[in-house]
Amino acid sequence: MKFIHIADVHLGAKPDKGKPWAAERESHSWQAFIDVVTKAKEEDAQLLLIAGNLYHRQPLLKELKEVNRQFARIPKTQVVIIAGSCDYLSPSSCYSSFPWERNVHFLKEEKIGCIELAKIQTRVYGLSYQHREISAPLYQDIPSPARDNFTNILLAHGGDEKHIPFQASDFRDKDFDYVAFGHLSQPMQLMDAKVIMAGALQPIECSDVGPHGYFIGEIKNHMSQVRFCPVHYCEYVPLKLKISREIAEEVLKKFVEDYVKKAPPYQLFRITLTGASNPKARALPSSLGKISRVAQVLDQCQAGHDLEQLKVQHGQEILGRYIHMLERMPQDEITKKALYYGVEALMVE
Repeated sequence: MKFIHIADVHLGAKPDKGKPWAAERESHSWQAFIDVVTKAKEEDAQLLLIAGNLYHRQPLLKELKEVNRQFARIPKTQVVIIAGSCDYLSPSSCYSSFPWERNVHFLKEEKIGCIELAKIQTRVYGLSYQHREISAPLYQDIPSPARDNFTNILLAHGGDEKHIPFQASDFRDKDFDYVAFGHLSQPMQLMDAKVIMAGALQPIECSDVGPHGYFIGEIKNHMSQVRFCPVHYCEYVPLKLKISREIAEEVLKKFVEDYVKKAPPYQLFRITLTGASNPKARALPSSLGKISRVAQVLDQCQAGHDLEQLKVQHGQEILGRYIHMLERMPQDEITKKALYYGVEALMVE
């Protein structure tokens, strides 16, 4: 039985607001979803599993109709859906009464249910979120399915303390042939070829670094094989730059511009600045943030002075007292910057 497993498609999301490429990014989730449906058709996949958060929020009726039109393209593929933490089944949700195509099956209850697909000898177990958060470990005590000629799959959504926490080991002794998870943004095999977190089909936040896509697999004689298929509409790439007082701002800016130009066009960059702060390059984060395809710049630079030595040398002077005072305050970003710039100003005097 050949299947495709996706999750966290987040249709309707609007990533990178305010960026020149924001309008293009808004279309990526839809394009990636259509690509998956096309792949299901090309591969003659018998089953498409959607492990929650097909939408980024409560879906509009026109959005449900568009997705249903896509499912109509693959009448030989059975589609099983659960609602996740973002598109949960609220009392007013359009999900509740929507008339899906005959090949589409929705596990709507917030308790474990089962859909039996006799033509492909498969049972799919699962539940939908009817609330934004579920802190109870609902998958922990799920009974093991019957061991017979049917393939048994658990379609699930969760993985942190507010969204059905679980451990991969919870399923080690369960007779599920495959456990298809959604919710966490990074794709990962939590238990080799058996418990899989699909990850977001495409990233929606620049912290969702690395490749994204879907899993395609086959289950035969209760044994599963899967492979990850990346989808390259967008990939956020982390780039760490260690700076110092000796490196000129223009040199760093030129390096980043050249680095971005050489990268594949679908990659966007999340830059983290580390090392010693340079008082002559205070505008560097802002300057780097204006470079094409730079999505975010995080300034994690530290003061370039040996504060302990300065306290010894200037303990009773204004500089020493200033350092002592700032160190006693809560160490958030504002305090760190106040300490750095204050020391710089007092050193000049």
